[in-house]
Amino acid sequence: MNYFYLCSEMNNQLVYIALGSNVITAPRVLEWARRKLRAAFGSSCRFSEPVWTEPIDYPYPFPFLNQVMQLSTARPLIALEVLLKAMEEEMMRRRSTAGEGRRIIDIDLLSYGETVLRPDDWSRQYIQDGISALSTNTGRKR
Repeated sequence: MNYFYLCSEMNNQLVYIALGSNVITAPRVLEWARRKLRAAFGSSCRFSEPVWTEPIDYPYPFPFLNQVMQLSTARPLIALEVLLKAMEEEMMRRRSTAGEGRRIIDIDLLSYGETVLRPDDWSRQYIQDGISALSTNTGRKR
């Protein structure tokens, strides 16, 4: 799938995205996601260090490997949401199996510009730690 999208006369927005996986191959899954995101957004992608977390209100007992991504984009919010969901589907995310608890990949748009889109996720400590690391310029381009 080609993720290239032309956009004109829009200001760049600072965006934060959460990546997560709770399958045995989670480190490889997140690497795959980072490659796809870099292909879509180029050099504006920066990633926090991945961190293992226990599931929160989740039926599947395996921990999640989570990571925060920061980027600057002129893409409209709706185009960004559609692109991220298409990436999840391409990476074998099936919404029909969400109740089972196994999550191959989760790519969530946390914020777009000044708007926080997922306040519950935004307030989690590992998300705030990732945002802080990226905001203080310690995030890696990886």
